[in-house]
Amino acid sequence: MYAPNTISTTDTVDYYNSLFKRLSYYLPKQLHNVGDIKIVVLMPTADGGMPHTRPPNIICYPGQRGVTHGTVNSIINESPSTFVHEVCHVHQRKFSKMWTKLFAEMGWIEWKGELPHKLDNSRRYNPDTIDTPLWIHGSWVPVPIFRDISQPILSEVDIWFYHAVEGYHVKTVPEELMIKGLPHSAYEHPREITAYIISEPEKYSGTDVYHIIRRYIDI
Repeated sequence: MYAPNTISTTDTVDYYNSLFKRLSYYLPKQLHNVGDIKIVVLMPTADGGMPHTRPPNIICYPGQRGVTHGTVNSIINESPSTFVHEVCHVHQRKFSKMWTKLFAEMGWIEWKGELPHKLDNSRRYNPDTIDTPLWIHGSWVPVPIFRDISQPILSEVDIWFYHAVEGYHVKTVPEELMIKGLPHSAYEHPREITAYIISEPEKYSGTDVYHIIRRYIDI
């Protein structure tokens, strides 16, 4: 584990390692084979203050200026769903073939087309999905767009939906993509959709997508 403005003694590292092992309690058993994960606690404003992953197995968590035992405890005890979400992204990157098959059952395939210049020039890349950024469901391609391209802020993004056949876009979730209770931001990519549902399955147990995911992941 790395954190800014701290010196990690052996005792501290051992303490953090024991805490993070507790995270396995919250993980579906199929995610236990993800292997070693490195935790990097960033400054609070880094990368828009958004937890995310970086290849191949790093979870970045914006936290306090100095990480304390209490900080790490609160990360695990108060926000286990955030870490389950991010572990999903590490697993998705490592076992991409399995996830691609799952996404196909959900109706998603990777899209190799070209976006209109306006959309392509304004989109925000997500480190969790940067290796396969664009996917299509039916005719719809979700695209994360900066709200203000003159002053892009990673957390200030809306999801637009590009119709790959007719060449127009909409800013509301198309009816055929809607999943009850899913936040708008999750629709940017099937990796995000599945990570949201796996990390908080009780919210989505009544949806069709939940039952498709259960064929692969025991949630």
